[in-house]
Amino acid sequence: LDVIDLDLQVTDSEGNRMRLEDYNRNLLKGFYSLFKDADEDLQFVMLTGVTKFSQVSVFSGFNQPEDISMSGDFESLCGITKDELLSVFDEPIHELADKFKISYGEAVERLKKKYDGYHFGEEMIDIFNPFSILNCLKSKRMHNFWFASGTPTYLVRLLAHSNENINELVGRYYDASLFIDYKADVEKPLPMIYQSGYLTIKDCNIDRNTYCLDFPNEEVRNGFIETLASRYFSESSRPKSWVNDVTDALEKGDTTRVEKLMTSLLSSVTYRFQRKQDPMECERYFQYTFYLIVKMLAFYSTVAEKETSEGRIDCVVECPGYVYIIEFKLNGSAEAALQQIEEKGYAKPYAADNRKLIALGINFSSEKGTIDGFLPKEILHGK
Repeated sequence: LDVIDLDLQVTDSEGNRMRLEDYNRNLLKGFYSLFKDADEDLQFVMLTGVTKFSQVSVFSGFNQPEDISMSGDFESLCGITKDELLSVFDEPIHELADKFKISYGEAVERLKKKYDGYHFGEEMIDIFNPFSILNCLKSKRMHNFWFASGTPTYLVRLLAHSNENINELVGRYYDASLFIDYKADVEKPLPMIYQSGYLTIKDCNIDRNTYCLDFPNEEVRNGFIETLASRYFSESSRPKSWVNDVTDALEKGDTTRVEKLMTSLLSSVTYRFQRKQDPMECERYFQYTFYLIVKMLAFYSTVAEKETSEGRIDCVVECPGYVYIIEFKLNGSAEAALQQIEEKGYAKPYAADNRKLIALGINFSSEKGTIDGFLPKEILHGK
């Protein structure tokens, strides 16, 4: 279904018509009521699932269970900590390092970037995804095992249906009630995305009871962004192939090829900008479009909106032989973008870097719906 219908009607076993949501709720209520009947025979019961229901009488007839979702006593219950990884899987990690011809420490760092980063409470205990870790160490391959086990199609449709973009959700602080509880009568994607494991807690403000949510690791970020990009850009643009092509061009310092690839990709979203007459909406789609592009370039060390002492850089892409400092403009000019890079001193953090520094000023025209100005400029070290 392209549209999520909360009022979808079904017929129960007695021929009564009711909403699918109500039918499922009654089914669960009947299941949970069995626990109360067997209460004296039960010593320990643990319920797990994707989401916690709020303001829904799904547990009526059953003594309310204790919610341990964010309890400090159980933060590491359903995952693997770094200490556990190093003590239990020491030998497989050595084997993985030998296969990739890297040091033991580098193998651990790669595992951490790829599969670590989950947090389930205020103690911020790092948790590795157990499914991915076990498959990785068994196969000696660093693939997206957990993400590949199920495509978040429903979540992507929910984002589109609610008109929310992923860049507007990640990296922000929320009250716990906004992502812990699922409210059946409120169609918001944040709780479902968090509780499905695609976002996790990255920081918390205990005094305000607010939590910063973001992608847990490279596996989830890359997989989710690729899924979003494949739907946002036309099928003919083939985002995965595009990433491989643009990565090759960046490695070689071929900025002419990068410009052609960028223009080709963006030609598939022209209509989105032409339909947005409101400048605020146009700016919103511009930010989302280039957010997806920047995140797709995460094959190397890519940073979006990197903070410096002089300001915030739109994008930095670090390749083995090159560092690209990129500034995007909407309905401006590539010259102005380059001037900002120079005036703000965005290249200063790389003054001692031996790699070649390339500034890229890129202007996007909302009228044309594609790039209208692309200027590369080599930055000499110390300048």
